[in-house]
Amino acid sequence: MRKPVVLLAGMALSALVLIGLTVTADKSSASFTATTTNPGNQFGSATLTASNDKSAAASLVSLSNMVPGDSATRTVVISNSGNVGFTYTGAIAATASTALWTDTTNGLQVTVTRGATTLYTGALKNMALAASGTVAAGGTDTLTFDFLLPTSADNTFQTLTQDFTITYTGTQLAGTAR
Repeated sequence: MRKPVVLLAGMALSALVLIGLTVTADKSSASFTATTTNPGNQFGSATLTASNDKSAAASLVSLSNMVPGDSATRTVVISNSGNVGFTYTGAIAATASTALWTDTTNGLQVTVTRGATTLYTGALKNMALAASGTVAAGGTDTLTFDFLLPTSADNTFQTLTQDFTITYTGTQLAGTAR
């Protein structure tokens, strides 16, 4: 009967050794720590806002009773009321097509200038304005439109009305490393 007592004593001794190793292992894994933070960080995006001084319907040009050879000069001021600089392009679209629009020789013609620089000259329907120079926040840019019904317009151009819309699309300047 001594064997069970020796076996029991051996098992108890093994359990004590394992408990001792566990306690010893926990004591050896202690370490110091420290933390630091960067509070108050923030990013804010810009506001891109463009407008023009002729934004009411038909306020850039509204003419009736034109005859071949008639012309009209109008200006539009593009304003940047946002807080970031931008460039803009201009495009034209018709709401309906008449010969005033579709006839690129005898139909409506336009010349668009910025100061002494000609930006476009030709048929109204083909007008496209390449990207402008930078319009700074709070700044403006003035375009002059010279519209013309050519003297070559014949009787087929009588009693026609042509509606169109010019759309200016602003694009913010490229981002930079700050």
